[in-house]
Amino acid sequence: MSRWHKALVARVMVFLSLFLWGCFFSAPVNITGTWIGTMEWTSGPATGFIYPIVLNLVHENRELTGTVTLPSHAALSFELPIVQGRARSVTMSLVAQGPNPWITPEPTIEFDIERRFEQTAMSGEGTQSIDGTTHELEWEAVLVTEPLPASL
Repeated sequence: MSRWHKALVARVMVFLSLFLWGCFFSAPVNITGTWIGTMEWTSGPATGFIYPIVLNLVHENRELTGTVTLPSHAALSFELPIVQGRARSVTMSLVAQGPNPWITPEPTIEFDIERRFEQTAMSGEGTQSIDGTTHELEWEAVLVTEPLPASL
């Protein structure tokens, strides 16, 4: 191998090392805040309908907590607590569960979403179960309010 080839290989190796170092040790994205978006049903009787969604997320380490606000009937909405949530690298998943208090008898709702996030946008697929009947959906949301600094 010529001196020129050795120099080229050495430069490529240095570049790759620096690139990989930056990938592994870059600052993690914190998705804490209020995210507002939409969900569109892709299965079930509401296929094609688009509804608002609000995610109030608290992201600590890799765990997600908070609430998901979903629409009910007659322009009412209700909150579900997040019972399981994780965010790692650029992917997140969460499960929110609880009753819809605007319907009698109160059905049990489970909202389950996952996919990718960026600094101020996220989107993906998910499901919503109402008393065990599950329908699929696609969703997207944007960050509208960031968390207050911990020192306040």
